[in-house]
Amino acid sequence: MASFTMSTARLAAPAKVSGLGFRKAISAVRLAAKPAPVATKAVAMTVCKTKAKPGHGKAKTNKSAAKRFKITASGKVLHRRPGKQHLNSHMSTRHKKRLSGERQIGREQIPLIKGLLPHSRKAIR
Repeated sequence: MASFTMSTARLAAPAKVSGLGFRKAISAVRLAAKPAPVATKAVAMTVCKTKAKPGHGKAKTNKSAAKRFKITASGKVLHRRPGKQHLNSHMSTRHKKRLSGERQIGREQIPLIKGLLPHSRKAIR
């Protein structure tokens, strides 16, 4: 375990950070040395009626994702199997046939797809 004693011009007393790596120790000292926030003027924000977060603008569809994924009527997301575009002359017919067709996206990927396709007409489940 490394132990670092650091003193900077911004801090009144040296800060001792033990048990951390060098980079984490430096960032801990920097976090402790931040000044209090200064009051700022209130800024009027325009209200956007899309699904975007405030201050982030409009939610836009990722066009490459829209071309790659298909949403069924029941809300499942389908995609093409990779590995059949080229260099497949050595593959058996059974292998190439298995790669054709579409397959359902895993549950872990659903939030990513929802973020890429915010304006999909069908609900993604």
